[in-house]
Amino acid sequence: MLEKDIENIIARYPHEFFPKSGFKLIGQQIKLGRCYADIIFSDKFNRKVIVEVKRGILSRDASGQVMEYYGLLKSEGPTDIVELILCANIIPAERKKFLETVGIECYELGINLINDIAEKYNYEFIDKQQPISEYVKFDKPNENIVAFPKGEKIWMFQANPEKYDIIGALSDNNLNSEIHWQVNQYAKEIHAGDVGIIWLSGKEGGIYAITEILTDPAIVAENGPEQEYWIDADQKQKKCLRVNMRIVANLLSKPLLKIELRNNETLKNMSIFKQPQGTNFPVSKEQWKLIQSLISAPAKFPSFAGLGNNQSAAN
Repeated sequence: MLEKDIENIIARYPHEFFPKSGFKLIGQQIKLGRCYADIIFSDKFNRKVIVEVKRGILSRDASGQVMEYYGLLKSEGPTDIVELILCANIIPAERKKFLETVGIECYELGINLINDIAEKYNYEFIDKQQPISEYVKFDKPNENIVAFPKGEKIWMFQANPEKYDIIGALSDNNLNSEIHWQVNQYAKEIHAGDVGIIWLSGKEGGIYAITEILTDPAIVAENGPEQEYWIDADQKQKKCLRVNMRIVANLLSKPLLKIELRNNETLKNMSIFKQPQGTNFPVSKEQWKLIQSLISAPAKFPSFAGLGNNQSAAN
């Protein structure tokens, strides 16, 4: 899912995100001075509304960018009333509070909301991002058969959206399907060849990627493209205990959400649910087997549509 995809979906179907606004599209990528505003609408009161779209976690510099657009648009039409909206997949609460006090509306548009609206209108993503690599084959038009890593041990690696923008990282082709991850627990037990599961914490929490661990834990720094996704500036260029992993199934287009995983008798007992504080968590072979099945053939598990399977629901 590219940032352009999110922009297109908002521009084409604004009523899905702003149902009472009466938005009518003026244009996308409108030139303002030397800048380009993502979207400009007119609303039911004939005000102009600049909508700036950010994939992943809303950064601190986004407000400065949209304020510059405001000034440029006002210089073209001094009598126009201009409103400002920032949209992102995840918006930290303190950032949202600050922005709204200075008159910038914030809308958190989760990955699954975007996917649901895209599916509703048969929108085709530009990059058609699916869990696809040399490990993924499509033997039938509507069935994904994923050749997962065969490691004996399975580990979950947690991303805190207040510290690291994993959504942005998983969308970045410059990472070449490899990513480093800190090892703060189980350092003597995690090894090359093991299976890694990338987990996002928070409201959009769930499983976002499957990896093969390529190295034993070692003191290393991340490469340049990875560093830019740290929200916590102190972590950039920091050398610490990490493993390098190859992403073999990118689930950004359809993550397995924690709200659904909790409703399964097997997966509700994952260690990340019992003690969520930490970076690294063991996953049992039984839990891993079920996760693989959900990725390869989710339709076979109706509980993940909220209907319940042959196991009893919980929570």
